[in-house]
Amino acid sequence: MKLWIYVLRRLALTIPVLLGVTIITFCLSYGMGDPLAPYVTEKTTPEQYEILEEKLGVNDPIQVQYVTYLRNVITFDWGYSKVINQDVSEALRDKFAATLELSILAFIVAVGTAIPLGIFSSIRQNRWEDHSIRLFALAGSAIPIFWFALFLQYFFTINFPDWEIVGRRDILFWEITDPIEIKTNFLLIDAIAAGSWPHFLDALKHLILPATVLAYGSMATIIRLMRGNMLDVLGQDYIRTAKSKGLTENQVTYKHGAPNAMIPTVTLLGMGFAGLINGSVLTETIFTWPGLGAWAITAMRSLDVSAILAYTLFSAFLYIIANLIVDILYAFLDPRVELGGHSSIAEMLVVSLSILMLLVTFLSINVAVWFGLLILISLIFLGSVAIGKRLWENPDDLWIVFLFSGTLFVVLSILSGFFMTIIYVSTFVYILYLGYSWKDVKEGLAPKFDEFKRAVYQIKRNPLTILGLFLVLSLLSIAIFAPWLAPPSETQRDPMRMEEHFEFNYNHQPPCYFSCTAESGEEDGYILGSTDRGYDIYYGIVWGSRTSLDVAVKVVFTGTFIAVVIGAVSGYYGGRVDDIVMRITDVFIAIPGLVLALAIIAVTGDNSIEMLMYSLIIVWWPGFTRVIRAEALRIRKLPYIEAAKAAGASDFRIIFKHVLPNCITSIIVIATMDMGGIVLSLAALGFLGFGGGADLAEWGKLVSFGQDDILKGEWWSFFFPGLAVALWALGFYLLGDGVRDILDPKQRN
Repeated sequence: MKLWIYVLRRLALTIPVLLGVTIITFCLSYGMGDPLAPYVTEKTTPEQYEILEEKLGVNDPIQVQYVTYLRNVITFDWGYSKVINQDVSEALRDKFAATLELSILAFIVAVGTAIPLGIFSSIRQNRWEDHSIRLFALAGSAIPIFWFALFLQYFFTINFPDWEIVGRRDILFWEITDPIEIKTNFLLIDAIAAGSWPHFLDALKHLILPATVLAYGSMATIIRLMRGNMLDVLGQDYIRTAKSKGLTENQVTYKHGAPNAMIPTVTLLGMGFAGLINGSVLTETIFTWPGLGAWAITAMRSLDVSAILAYTLFSAFLYIIANLIVDILYAFLDPRVELGGHSSIAEMLVVSLSILMLLVTFLSINVAVWFGLLILISLIFLGSVAIGKRLWENPDDLWIVFLFSGTLFVVLSILSGFFMTIIYVSTFVYILYLGYSWKDVKEGLAPKFDEFKRAVYQIKRNPLTILGLFLVLSLLSIAIFAPWLAPPSETQRDPMRMEEHFEFNYNHQPPCYFSCTAESGEEDGYILGSTDRGYDIYYGIVWGSRTSLDVAVKVVFTGTFIAVVIGAVSGYYGGRVDDIVMRITDVFIAIPGLVLALAIIAVTGDNSIEMLMYSLIIVWWPGFTRVIRAEALRIRKLPYIEAAKAAGASDFRIIFKHVLPNCITSIIVIATMDMGGIVLSLAALGFLGFGGGADLAEWGKLVSFGQDDILKGEWWSFFFPGLAVALWALGFYLLGDGVRDILDPKQRN
């Protein structure tokens, strides 16, 4: 009975999240040019245009437009896609089948490969097999999907010229030579239903390459999680008891260890399947797969409003449903999950109002407008009263207001470039502090030196950490010394912009490596070759490291600052504060990050690198906030926190003196790894043509310039920039793994 109550509660909590997603997509639609564009042609008269405005309610007040939009969402009246000349609802049904078939095969390959590798890696811990599998897994996370896809295309084009590397099927074979009826749009199923082995093989042959690309990234994450879970399980008392009873290693591992290690992995499996939506955007674009991802990119490039909003909404729905299924399955498998739960009054109120709002909207738009306004005004009033009452009764809590104001100031300073001034001033003040209290500082150096020696020892015994540190230092050195490694020309106004070294010559020049004798612009004049636009690949890689460093530092610093403040306060106080913060973060997490970033850039029409950074910040902070919040929830229940409260310590002191310092391990590890993850997202957006001008020194753009000439065997334009992205991400992932081991108390022996 408790399980059913838990399921109903989780179902109810998805409703306000879905409602929040519709608010985000509506706000996006409000900034998207002319909403009537899909319905207007050159022959549309002004009178017809006015009729359309009246019919679609374009001139209605914003609250009326939102409720109309909400009703259209509920009734699946999602508009018309101009880029494919089809109703959005029909397009979603047709294209989702293609994406789902690809995702299912990729998921099967990923899970079937990753779980055995994760188990084997754990039982061979710290041996060469373990290091090899970990490197394979981290490489899968670090290698850009689009680069891996292009590499496979190049390999099969050269070695298997008859292999179909693009599309979903052989159109001539399926529709003319030997046509069969396509009922479900799942080609493998349709081929089986028709009893045609050749059609099945053709569909499978087209699936193999894109499914492999999608599977590798998911596989890498599952391997790492399964390995970590197995290591935790194999150290438990019941495993030692099983060994003492004389059970073989295989019996202990596969009968007792693996089933229990699989329980936490279930969460990642479900979310990983939903996360394939992110990867499908890139994979389908490269392999011209006729699914949701390729359609979305075409729509965003053409500013097809209805298609962009529909894809964003649909992706969020899939993500929420996957999360819901995972939570229910996790509760069913793990008896330790608390099924009863505790629903706060605020939580029940939000769910009830959300359901009521949806029902009223479906019945009457006019009533829903007034009902929504009444709810909004009431919530603002009650919230203001509650905050005012809290501050009046507890004036010590005013520090929270100043904290969030300070957070806003720091975020704006990072984005405006003023942050470096703050860093310089803070460093100077800290040096003065060290000089003033040198005696006290000197006494604390001895234990810190011991910690440093222990860290160095752990780095030495882990070759992957050494490799990560070497890659990070090398790439950072390239960024710092870019003016000397690739000096710009005297007439170049902005070194971040790549010059066209020859005019109207769109033939790639191959790399000359160490035998470049000609001047730049002439034959064999480029160390790593040139792109089809005449750009020097070596110059682009060197200065692209600065673009990557600038974006990664700003996004990670900003997102970390926001996440640490919000997550720590939310986790420490819990209750209504935590409920409100987590519902807001759930809304942002519900929309896949790359999809939301693409939608924001497409909506604003601002293709600058600054807008790209803002988009990445918006999609990055919620996930990090949940991690910090979880740490704060755990730490606030520990005895020393209770002792600090009993001693009369203020909330401010407890959070910043006791809670945050004990979250520092998670903060450092995640921030380090995200220095690589952000660059992967940056490169993906650049590859798709979003973010920065066409001549910006950015690795993803350089890869995109080389994709059209793969069939000619001209590999250098896509290979070298993609390798730079992969090495950057791999370096920070390896370093993050090493930092986690160094800071983990369990590894101190």
